[in-house]
Amino acid sequence: MINKQVARIGVVGMVAFLFAMLFMVSPAGTFSARAATTDTGGSKVIDVNLTQQKLTAFEGGKVVYTTLILTGRAGLQTPVGTYHVFAKESPTTFYSPWPATSPNYYPPTHINYALEWKAGGYFLHDSWWHSAYGPGTNGWHDDPTYGWQDGSHGCISMPNVAAQWLYNWAPIGTMVQIHS
Repeated sequence: MINKQVARIGVVGMVAFLFAMLFMVSPAGTFSARAATTDTGGSKVIDVNLTQQKLTAFEGGKVVYTTLILTGRAGLQTPVGTYHVFAKESPTTFYSPWPATSPNYYPPTHINYALEWKAGGYFLHDSWWHSAYGPGTNGWHDDPTYGWQDGSHGCISMPNVAAQWLYNWAPIGTMVQIHS
């Protein structure tokens, strides 16, 4: 009787453990939303103008938010096209796909709000290491707080307050239109 009860508790415990593992957050302690609420009606659109280095959020065809941004540098330009947000992470850590010997390498970087819109690590995200956004920031520029910097590695970065607003506003499926 005791052995059957111990076996039952062991099996129940193992099942409970496996079930709990299914609902754990990722190892970095991030919240990842890959199939949460979706915008299937297309009422929300994120418009990214690379020439103006400006992001505009539309809902039902009306402007609801706008912010200056910083996008991809020469050789690592932000891709042009129509995409959809397919993943959201808050917080997360970005890891460089380039080796430490590469001029494109960056150290592991904490990100508060990230919305992935193109496979391969293309995100809309906050960038605490920048204080200047807008025209000219996608190239070599003098950031008033952090000194000389280049544009991004292809991501669309913005101030933390803008990234937080966008993260809370844009569900999975939100259209992202990127153009010159």
